[in-house]
Amino acid sequence: MRFYKTSEYAIRALVFLANNDDRLYSVRELHKTLNIPYKYLSRLMYKLNHSGLVTVKQGKFGGYRLGKDKASITLADIIEAVEGLENYERCILGFEQCSDDNPCALHYFWLKHRETIKNELLSLTLADLSKDPDIRM
Repeated sequence: MRFYKTSEYAIRALVFLANNDDRLYSVRELHKTLNIPYKYLSRLMYKLNHSGLVTVKQGKFGGYRLGKDKASITLADIIEAVEGLENYERCILGFEQCSDDNPCALHYFWLKHRETIKNELLSLTLADLSKDPDIRM
């Protein structure tokens, strides 16, 4: 399983902010540091601000920082803010109609593991992800 690009970028940006909480960072700085496309990152930071995961200060010396304590931000919060968790409830093979009555080839496998993955997303926090300041971004 892989995260969608939007979630990947959001996680990378938030881990960076969690590890560098000493000041505000502009989108341009984040773009250069994390190598995330500027326009994409701008829209992403807007979504993260709208959800309260980051705060923004406008102006010449403005920028972004975490909006909540990193121990209270879960991976599920991040994914929900930028793309929604419903993607993780859908059929793993992409079928519109996939149920116990009309299963795809991976339906029962995914059903068994989906709850485990969802519980991990709900329990893993940004603090857990940012323990090592030398991790790759």
